[in-house]
Amino acid sequence: MKMSKQQFGELCNAIDGVMSKHSLSIITKHRQNVKYVRNQFVSFCWSMFHASKFDCSKLYNAGLNDNHIETALKRILSDFE
Repeated sequence: MKMSKQQFGELCNAIDGVMSKHSLSIITKHRQNVKYVRNQFVSFCWSMFHASKFDCSKLYNAGLNDNHIETALKRILSDFE
């Protein structure tokens, strides 16, 4: 993974912030209701990323792209796969 440990930690904290505001049942229900996409898990990961309101310019300015971010999101949210 190209993302640094610090960047990964900040992203993980942002995702944890979203998860702490919602019950596990609501998150699981949202995960199951994602439709009309090729990969529900990937769509769920990006939904959580956008809900976190993480400043993605930090990652893009560091030379990361969507593939790098997606890899980190999949690792963070692997329990929901």
